Amino acid sequence: SIMDEKTLIKALIRSGRTAPSADNSQPWCFEWDGSSLAVIYDFARVQGQTFPANSPATLLSLGATIENITELSIYYGIKVDLLCSIESLSTTCSGAKICFQSVNSPELTRPSTNHPVFMRHTNRFAYHKTAVPPPVVDHTTKFTENNARLMVIDQKPVINEIALLIKLASEIRFQTQEIHEWLGKCLRFTKEDVKKADGLDIRTLDLPPGGSVFLKFISSWKRMKQLNRMGIYKLLAQIDSAPIKVAPIIVAIIAPATPQGAIDAGRLLCRAWTYLNTQGVAVHPYYVVADQLARLKNKTVPEKLIGQAQDINQQCTKVLYLKEGETLHMFLRAGYPKRKNPTRSLRLPEETVFTDLSGS
Repeated sequence: SIMDEKTLIKALIRSGRTAPSADNSQPWCFEWDGSSLAVIYDFARVQGQTFPANSPATLLSLGATIENITELSIYYGIKVDLLCSIESLSTTCSGAKICFQSVNSPELTRPSTNHPVFMRHTNRFAYHKTAVPPPVVDHTTKFTENNARLMVIDQKPVINEIALLIKLASEIRFQTQEIHEWLGKCLRFTKEDVKKADGLDIRTLDLPPGGSVFLKFISSWKRMKQLNRMGIYKLLAQIDSAPIKVAPIIVAIIAPATPQGAIDAGRLLCRAWTYLNTQGVAVHPYYVVADQLARLKNKTVPEKLIGQAQDINQQCTKVLYLKEGETLHMFLRAGYPKRKNPTRSLRLPEETVFTDLSGS
């Protein structure tokens, strides 16, 4: 039977809701007015809890959300027009408007539940050393979006250099109060916490025995600061970057360091990630290097760590052959997973994030 408009819009919103976001903060809400779907930064719910509306991390997740909605629209044979009002992100809270041209398509009888966009997920656990086959690597390498591009890296020496970049960036992260406090806010330790359906369920993290107790212990910045005097940040950064060293491949998402560049990078990120998952390849995103590059640019790196951030910037430019104006937006660790069905972070219920203004 042909899907009615309401069911279709809800399927499209569900695809948007499954898109990745920083620490699963899910900063978007959705409004349907009968002809267009607005994707809006939910100030009331997330301000101060996660990255600001106009930050590269937020725009990356906007791109991923647009990508999922667009992919599902194409699957249903619906033509999409996209308007991104990035400039007004901080004032009118809007992110993007997606206008649908023809909603009466013959494809509307297709079931959507097993569409690839709903298969995409994060797997932070260990991977096998098995190489990712050349056809999969080649297919991934061909993805582009406007001026965003990606690199698939499988040479051991380059992977080691990337692991070092991640270690150095993680050292800065564990010494930055703002980032540490955000992480503390987004971790979900108990079943009750997990039911909130946002943030990071600690079962999605590859923690050693006692790891969750330790995480809880260090989530207070006061304690972390004391432990940092003894160099704990170095140990944590080492643990953080260790899986990178043994990854079969690393995917680097590269685009201009502009708002549009971040949105394009988010679309490309989501497309490559979804494809790899459909091929049975697991994916684990590492934002820490891109985050420090963005912080260096907007001058929010703690003063005593600016030199280290500048070193990361230079190394990154060299390792990834970045052109003038380009930046790294994300690293993905990818390979065949030892744990096939990891716990997935939940998504907020539709009624929390969706408003129907169409009056129908």
